[in-house]
Amino acid sequence: MMGLRNLYKVFNESRKAARKRAALAVTGDSPRASELAALLGAQRGSRGAEIVLYVPESGRLTLSGKAVEDPDDLELSVVSEDAVRRELAPRIVRALEDEYLIQLGRGYSVFRRAVCEEVIHKNARENAVIGALPIPGADMPVMTANQGRMVLSIAAVYGEDLSLERARELLGVLAAGFGLRAFSRQVVKLVPFGGWAAAAAIGYAGTITMGRATVLYFERGGQHVGEKEMAQIQARAAEEAKVFVSRFRRR
Repeated sequence: MMGLRNLYKVFNESRKAARKRAALAVTGDSPRASELAALLGAQRGSRGAEIVLYVPESGRLTLSGKAVEDPDDLELSVVSEDAVRRELAPRIVRALEDEYLIQLGRGYSVFRRAVCEEVIHKNARENAVIGALPIPGADMPVMTANQGRMVLSIAAVYGEDLSLERARELLGVLAAGFGLRAFSRQVVKLVPFGGWAAAAAIGYAGTITMGRATVLYFERGGQHVGEKEMAQIQARAAEEAKVFVSRFRRR
């Protein structure tokens, strides 16, 4: 596991982020706007809101606000929780500045899964790049610190205010849960490249696996992920790592 100093640093960063909340506003005079605001638990006026979603009577929605890095027009086929989770939440989350992700997920539960997936993939990409560096042994402390930050960020999204000792315990349990050595061999078999590509794939897939297992852990109120479910998470993560490394090599 990571050293106490690194864990303490990421622990403090996550706790600071968890104390804040990004205000979401839905504007527009249409019935659709009122329905969406009620579904999201969003305010109706834009005053003080960092994320503003304008909803017209029909047509595309407009996203703006100081938390939005990439303002855009969005589509929503129907105002329902399922449609928001599938169509709207991932697009809004990808458009935000990184510092507002945890705040949005913690404040508005319908965005939690999308926020967590964004946090997971961001750390997985970073760990893939770190794993590809030709410096034997130097990658593990940084990769583990990234995974620690990811786990603590997910905890914050689900409203968990972890103590430092509890955070260390959770990281140990999650790391032990997917058997790194056996999983590494599984990933290498899927990746038709050696050297840095295999190391990158292991870093990517391992981070994805730990992240998604963490999401299930908190969604279930602290219940650990079973072996069968963990194997399914690993298999999907390994396939995603194969695709990621193939694209990375072509750049």
